[in-house]
Amino acid sequence: MFRKAGILVAAAFFLTAVVGLGQDNRWDLNVSAAAVLSKKSVGNGVVQTPTNARGILATLRLRFSPQSSMEVTYGRTNNSQKYTTSALDYRIQANVTEFSGAYVFSPFETEKLEPFFLAGAGALVFNPYDSFIESIRVPGVGVRQTAVAFLYGGGVNYHLRWLPSRFALRLQYRGLVYQAPDFKVRVLFTGSRGHIAEPSAGIVFRF
Repeated sequence: MFRKAGILVAAAFFLTAVVGLGQDNRWDLNVSAAAVLSKKSVGNGVVQTPTNARGILATLRLRFSPQSSMEVTYGRTNNSQKYTTSALDYRIQANVTEFSGAYVFSPFETEKLEPFFLAGAGALVFNPYDSFIESIRVPGVGVRQTAVAFLYGGGVNYHLRWLPSRFALRLQYRGLVYQAPDFKVRVLFTGSRGHIAEPSAGIVFRF
């Protein structure tokens, strides 16, 4: 079901992209720095506490009406997933990669401001590169795992006077809800939802 939903999102973005070809200022490219703030997950006697981290987001957005847009986003960060079980403590360091698509609604735009709200879905890929048990390095604990993520958020584009008209500052908040990863290690399974909060700031270029 989730794979079909992803295909539909990609198809919708492709169709709107075709419609938008050749129309000026329908595209914008955003690169932002983000704080990646993950919540604790608890279940099955396991407490999972991800560390907070910094990340980067790259977003391509296509406007197909004054109020409606579609966007695709690539995100990258790395953090440690800490697990406390009844027997042992684990720490798995992993790269986290986001691939997502979203519908964006912009209720209005003034000379300086354009607020927006977004909702969509995507995938989070957790790729472990180091692991520890009771603070002792034990390589090879866990394997790469992909989780379906549901995305929501909002923000504002602020047009700066001292920048050319095609540039703007983007301030936004994005939230991702997903199944907390266990790296396919049975004793680390919480069965709980994870949540990532991503406040970010970056530059937008329209073309």
